Amino acid sequence: MIELNDDILNKYIDGELDNGLVQQVKIQLGASPANMKKYKALLSVHNELRKLPVEEVSSNFTANLMLKVQRSLKSKKEQNFFIVSVLTLFSLICLGIIGFLTANYIFTAEPSSQGLLAQFTERSNSLVTLIKNLFSKGNISIIGSIFSFVLLISGYFFYESVKHSKQH
Repeated sequence: MIELNDDILNKYIDGELDNGLVQQVKIQLGASPANMKKYKALLSVHNELRKLPVEEVSSNFTANLMLKVQRSLKSKKEQNFFIVSVLTLFSLICLGIIGFLTANYIFTAEPSSQGLLAQFTERSNSLVTLIKNLFSKGNISIIGSIFSFVLLISGYFFYESVKHSKQH
């Protein structure tokens, strides 16, 4: 004899059992009031579930879902590309400034009777003075304004990029 469990009773209700098992289930249902109570409860649930309307999705649901997933992936790639582009541009500008200062420093060195170390120390001090003057009270406002402006422009283009990617 088989042991009745919810799985077998559900298959019995759905008509998925072969004739031999159906007969065994009927015998056990007739012999045990507890099994009959369990069967009636499952049958009641089964009947109530059949009354519920079946939810159907549109025929192009999968296509629409995949399109949204592809747009999302494309959007993330575009955002990453934009961020990398802005960071690369900023890095190139910084390298250009450093390169200009270095080239200016190297090519404006004057031959003198001083030793190489003394000349390097003197030039380093003048470079430090130049940087201090560049970041003085008046100039720091201008530099901050320029960086803020660049940040605002980058933010605007990033926002437009995200907006464009969500529309397509």
